[in-house]
Amino acid sequence: MPRPSRLGLLLFLSALVAPTAAFPREGGAQVKKEIRLLRGASADQRAAAAKALGELGAQAKTAIPALRLALADGDATVRENAAEALGGIGAADERTLTSLRRLFSDPDPYVAGKAIAALAGIGPPAVDGLARALSDNDDEVRRCAAIALGKIAPHGAQAIPSLAAALKDKNADVRWCAAAALGNFREAAAMAAPALLGLLYDDDRDVRWAAHAALSRITRGALPDVPALPAVVAKLQAMIPALMAELKVPGVAVSVIRERRLAWTGCFGVADAARRTPVSGRTLFEACSMSKPVFAYLVLKLVEKGKLDLDKPLSEYLAERFVSADDDDAKLITARMILSHTSGMPNWRKGGEEREGPLPLYFKPGTKFSYSGEGIYYLQRVVEHVTQEPLAAYAKSQLFDRLGLTSTSFAWTDNLDPRIATGHDAAGAAIKRSKYTHANAAYTLYTTAEEYAKFIVHVMRPSPADEFSLSAKMTNEMVARQVRMDTREVIDRPGRSLGLSAYRGLGWVIDATIAGDILYHSGSNQTGFTCYSQFNMREGSGIVIMTNGKNGSDLWSRLISAVGDL
Repeated sequence: MPRPSRLGLLLFLSALVAPTAAFPREGGAQVKKEIRLLRGASADQRAAAAKALGELGAQAKTAIPALRLALADGDATVRENAAEALGGIGAADERTLTSLRRLFSDPDPYVAGKAIAALAGIGPPAVDGLARALSDNDDEVRRCAAIALGKIAPHGAQAIPSLAAALKDKNADVRWCAAAALGNFREAAAMAAPALLGLLYDDDRDVRWAAHAALSRITRGALPDVPALPAVVAKLQAMIPALMAELKVPGVAVSVIRERRLAWTGCFGVADAARRTPVSGRTLFEACSMSKPVFAYLVLKLVEKGKLDLDKPLSEYLAERFVSADDDDAKLITARMILSHTSGMPNWRKGGEEREGPLPLYFKPGTKFSYSGEGIYYLQRVVEHVTQEPLAAYAKSQLFDRLGLTSTSFAWTDNLDPRIATGHDAAGAAIKRSKYTHANAAYTLYTTAEEYAKFIVHVMRPSPADEFSLSAKMTNEMVARQVRMDTREVIDRPGRSLGLSAYRGLGWVIDATIAGDILYHSGSNQTGFTCYSQFNMREGSGIVIMTNGKNGSDLWSRLISAVGDL
């Protein structure tokens, strides 16, 4: 058999590769077909054609001009599919990139989303144009540009300065997206850290969170400085009168703690809207539910003295009849459960605690969090049984007198009455004053802003255990996280005090923040008083806000959102 000639061998090899070589020709034919359909009268056909071209990928590069025109199609699905196709093809020419960016302002957000995805898929060639788009006049264009750059990151580091500048954008969504994008660059975005630290004081809480998340990925441990006291005081002095007028809160007293000492007290407005008595440092307010942490301190001192056990069933000290599905549940309740609000009792029973109606247990004690004034009131009765003294008298002799708190009492007295403020409704009108002649550890405490601040200072400055002070060990137990509260949001604070999750300690609420735990308690009585206090054990700082208006809760929450990082 003769050997094949060189030419014959070449023809044979060409025949072997011929089927593979035919695919591009077939793809080219399909591309031409889809381009024709892309110009058809039927929107469904145009959409299908754009989709088909995208599926062909790089083989459909000759369709880029037609797809670019399709980005202006009157049908949203056609525009979506055309954008997606251009991304799949990898169309990186400037005309296409510009056309895709124009879709950021498309009235259909899904079209804008496809344009973002397309530019992100194209990657680095799209970065410079996206960085320029961060300065566009259209909010949507700037927001979409930041999103796209975040998807391209960590590539495209040349856009970092533009993203850092976008942190000052007037639109909160743009600021949020720019911060999130910078986080995706990680250490490469270190130059943006100072701007992100400033963003921790943004007016928008979500933006503050995004700044924290970005900083956590860029430079762990970076935190802004503690605000200077004069700046905090200046902000309080500017905000409080304006908020009082807006919210119709007649009187406010505020005390600020720095370095474990009382640093400043400010008094605003009147103690009684009718009599126009000015609020002073000696004006008493109802501390409302801020009574509970003071009572918790007394309870823990009894524990330290060995007269009470945090984890021993309270039924062994003083039995209580409960309404429950299981009679044995009552035997499970402990002082720890009550102070951390996991006892199963309601906030208040039907008809109120004064009438001693049936007291229910709504769930098995110790299994979950549910705020309960009734639990505190039951523990009060246990304390009174153990000490053989009424709460008001016991608290006065064992704590208030020892600390020099002469204007603090769990019950109304003739001596204090002239200095007790009047509560006011949401319209700023006076409410008939209540006289708490019977102490209730959950809400009847009378005190001044300064004296409550002095109590907090005492908590933060534990001395060697004596007859009235908690030891450092017991103080640490009080401020330790006992139960997570997934049902309650953290308090809105700026800067280093941005909250992450909420817990209950023993008597206090605990917000885990980016700089550590902040302990706080708020209060609101139907008599027209609202209040708030917080402190930071690590830094020795805190604040107490007392108001005599129903809208005081809005007032203190807005103050804390501005100065809560003190």
